[in-house]
Amino acid sequence: MKKYLSYINIIIVLIANISCLSDQQTSYDSEEIKNHQQQVEAFRKQKDADYKIPEKTMLPADLMKDFEGLKYYPIDYKYKVEAKLTRLEDLPKIEIKTSTGKVADYVIYGKLSFVIDETPAELSVYQSARLVGTDRIKNALFMPFTDKTSGEETFGGGRYLVMDIPEGDALTIDFNLAYNPYCVYDPTHSCPIPPKENDLRVMIEAGELIYP
Repeated sequence: MKKYLSYINIIIVLIANISCLSDQQTSYDSEEIKNHQQQVEAFRKQKDADYKIPEKTMLPADLMKDFEGLKYYPIDYKYKVEAKLTRLEDLPKIEIKTSTGKVADYVIYGKLSFVIDETPAELSVYQSARLVGTDRIKNALFMPFTDKTSGEETFGGGRYLVMDIPEGDALTIDFNLAYNPYCVYDPTHSCPIPPKENDLRVMIEAGELIYP
């Protein structure tokens, strides 16, 4: 009987420990989500502030007059995904067409593989040809993309993300930071048009919306 009660006590302790670990994990996840929301909100607030400064804005004078802020989807943590970066050794050169009919010189730095909404996806990530061979790491990777919201809730010409070059093969994609090309606001800007290989067959309901 004593041995039986001893087993019961051990099971109770194990359940309590598992419950405690689960609570800690839930708390950690909630805290991470909260921190992520605050970071994205701060990023958006700063961007709106910059767009009101003549020396920093991408807006033409007629839009600056009534500018109150850019339009976004609600922040959603599920659109912050972990991707595997497969670097390409030969860095294939590519000319990407732009909105003004010109071409911009890039290399395909690598491929990003990830899962979004339970759907496997892959996007190419590019590097400006003028950065090849330099030691720049910050915001050195360029990922233009289109998705099933393009032309509906978001700009038909796609949206952009820039990312740092990681040390290893893991890279975080946060679609909450996806932004419109500057030519959305000022047609005189020459904006790269996302190649067909970067068309996602899912809806990315995160990041910047089309501006009214």
